[in-house]
Amino acid sequence: MLTYKQKSLIAELSYLLFVGVLSPFATGSQIWDKPSFTLSLVLLNIMGLPVIIIFYRLYLPYTVGKKRYWLFALLFPVYILLYEIWYRLTALAMVAMPFIPKGYRDNLYTAYPWDYEHGLFHQTLGYTCLVMAAATSIYVIRLLFKNQHNLFAAETDKLKLELNHLKSQVQPHFFFNTLNNLYALSVHASPKAPEMIAGLSSIMRYVLYNAQQDKVHLQQEVDFIHSYIKLESIRHDNSEAIEFSVQGDVGALEIEPLLFLPLIENAFKHSLQKNLTNKWVKLALAVDEDELVFQTSNPVAEKGTITNGEGGIGLNNVRKRLQLLYPESHQLDVHRGESIFTVTLTIQLN
Repeated sequence: MLTYKQKSLIAELSYLLFVGVLSPFATGSQIWDKPSFTLSLVLLNIMGLPVIIIFYRLYLPYTVGKKRYWLFALLFPVYILLYEIWYRLTALAMVAMPFIPKGYRDNLYTAYPWDYEHGLFHQTLGYTCLVMAAATSIYVIRLLFKNQHNLFAAETDKLKLELNHLKSQVQPHFFFNTLNNLYALSVHASPKAPEMIAGLSSIMRYVLYNAQQDKVHLQQEVDFIHSYIKLESIRHDNSEAIEFSVQGDVGALEIEPLLFLPLIENAFKHSLQKNLTNKWVKLALAVDEDELVFQTSNPVAEKGTITNGEGGIGLNNVRKRLQLLYPESHQLDVHRGESIFTVTLTIQLN
């Protein structure tokens, strides 16, 4: 995608190409009768481009661009004088060039570019006004590109602030739950506590550094999920109750960091209810060229004490982040069956 500066440069070069090179070829069939004259006119136009560039790059931004309309009117005669002097000097320089056809140099000479008594305007006034109008349009186009860029940058900054706010909600929530688990192990003087502290340290390193980036490799998120599962497994006697399967190539794809964490937390939280006789958590990630699918599933309490989490920080947070990151290209399905609660996130990659 082109930046606004690249767009402005393309528009400017296109205009200069037309004024300096292409316009002489639109003078009629005589261009083929005397092609050397036409090429000489091209050179003359190119030599006159600097004074046109001054008009839309310096004069207009300094006056109209800063709403100094009185200064625009005051300096306009000065610019016209500068324009005339420049083109007269250009014509004189062309007369002195030996490689220019003699007939063309004679035509320039008979226009008396050094003598103002033969006319105030060396260039046709209508042509001068046409060139300035075209130069003004280039200035407006450059201004539109810049304003469009500023508006896009402002909207992007706003989205980043909102995303950072949502991300900051996830991290304290995650650490709060983990520290509660660590506290429970410490109270009972569990030998698993040191191992859990080491695991928490590793996860904190990822959250504090990698999670601050806009995007991370999906493989890093997969490694983070494995670390999280290992941390949860420490406080479970049956580690086989936790399953995490990965299908597809996760090496090249990039994704928003910690996007899956609230879904994983919900699955573990709801699978540890005391009235559940069968406790388990299943996580699955599948990636192909077109889409990414992440699914969590866990058992549901018999008495319906588990909700879908819509009022909590988990699914609400994910929904808001998905709406900002993948508008119109994602789907979040929440299904509460009689015995299984399933959340499926699908992100279209193309």
